[in-house]
Amino acid sequence: MNLRRFMAGTLAATMVVGSSMAVLAEDQTGNATGTGTSIGHLDKEITTVTLPTNTDTIFNYYVDPERVIDLAGKLTDDTAVTKNADGVYFKQKDNSYASSSEAVEFEGKNSVAVDVSVAAEVTATAGGKDIALVADDAALTAATTPALLMNLTVGSETKAITSDGTTAKAKLDGVPDNFEAKVEGGAYKYAAKTGATGWKKTTVQLSGKTNQKDVAADMTAPQIKLTWTIAKHADYTDAEAYGTWNDTGLWLAKDASTGFSSTNLTVEVSDGGSNYVGLAADKYTTSNNWVGLTWETIVEALGGQVEGTAYIRVTDGTTRYTFENK
Repeated sequence: MNLRRFMAGTLAATMVVGSSMAVLAEDQTGNATGTGTSIGHLDKEITTVTLPTNTDTIFNYYVDPERVIDLAGKLTDDTAVTKNADGVYFKQKDNSYASSSEAVEFEGKNSVAVDVSVAAEVTATAGGKDIALVADDAALTAATTPALLMNLTVGSETKAITSDGTTAKAKLDGVPDNFEAKVEGGAYKYAAKTGATGWKKTTVQLSGKTNQKDVAADMTAPQIKLTWTIAKHADYTDAEAYGTWNDTGLWLAKDASTGFSSTNLTVEVSDGGSNYVGLAADKYTTSNNWVGLTWETIVEALGGQVEGTAYIRVTDGTTRYTFENK
């Protein structure tokens, strides 16, 4: 009886185990493919700046070495004028006059620091009878004929405008916290947050004064054109380059005996010293770290014969050396 029970238990166990075994079939395979999508580069260097508008007449000025406006107390159209001691008059928004122009504003909308660079270009009046421009107060005091000291102020930098013009600039720090990544039109965009505040600002302004001298009845005043440029900020120190011409062209260096620190240079040319055009490496040569280029190369880069003064600028590391070819 016990034997039968043991055999029945063994048989039942065998049947249970046997019923769970899978029958092996032929080998089977499978596959799956994942398609990759590259998001690509998202440019986070935003250098946008809101430029001033309605500037057509802001920088117009009267120059009055004899202080005739002061004596009359008005302009020739009977506009009353508040006197000033400087002999220069710019019209203000409230129709008053002052020796400084209204300050026009540049407001940054930038994520990285940018430079607001303003170049002043002087155009002489036909006939050669413009009042002379001087470079500082000492020259104005020393002048024995009518003279004008006209200053360009950009931010905290002030430069005197001479007959060769000048350039001044200000740095606008970026406000990266004002930006975010967005999806617009099915693509990513790095843009300013709605309602962002705290943007950095700077201003541009002219101010002038004359000595007090009698003038010729036909004396004129020069035109001053301001051109502003916005570019990513670069911490460069400006220096004067040494230049010398020989039979093969112009050679530039730090001074008469010292070449630049390396041959990894940026070489640019300009007609007037404001807008520069970069030269490809095959457009100039180097020897002992001096830079050589021909006049034909300068003319070609500028798209024609030089109308003003040619400037050649070599950037070596963090220093920009500029040669003025007068």
